[in-house]
Amino acid sequence: MKRLVSMIVAVALAAVAGCGGDKSAPAAATEQFTQGGGSMEPGIKPGQVITARRVADYTPKRGDVVLFHPPADWSAKDTPMLKRVLAVGGEVVACCTPAGKVTVNGAALDETYLGEDGPLDAQPDPRSCLARRFGPVAVPQGSVFLAGDHRVASNDSRCLGPIPASAVFAVVAG
Repeated sequence: MKRLVSMIVAVALAAVAGCGGDKSAPAAATEQFTQGGGSMEPGIKPGQVITARRVADYTPKRGDVVLFHPPADWSAKDTPMLKRVLAVGGEVVACCTPAGKVTVNGAALDETYLGEDGPLDAQPDPRSCLARRFGPVAVPQGSVFLAGDHRVASNDSRCLGPIPASAVFAVVAG
């Protein structure tokens, strides 16, 4: 249980200052959040303060790092989480190519941001995202497929499925 808790990305609100809540808000309308876990390493470390722009009507874009409220069937349903968008509605995502890469619509992603990945030989398990292999998953329209950058320490869409894009409430400033 302790390992599961440490793998869950607990993103706590650190400070709120003069922020807008929709796409029409100026680019400076941001909030700061503190990353609570290690699923986004090496780029975002546990305890690191990140700046994110609140969005009221998120338009999914592959590669975005987003804060979202997990669905009720995810284990951390009461805690906002931080993950990267790997695929958007209408796309098919899977792993792996012979070289171990994630594909979207059959094309391998160049994931230079990755930390430690899961083992290629582990069997997929819907209760654990340790295995690298998954899919293919057809992402429904209006949904996103999310994964942590430190895949061996991330519970995400690989084993829990896509989530509605409407669950995203902020995009990390890049």
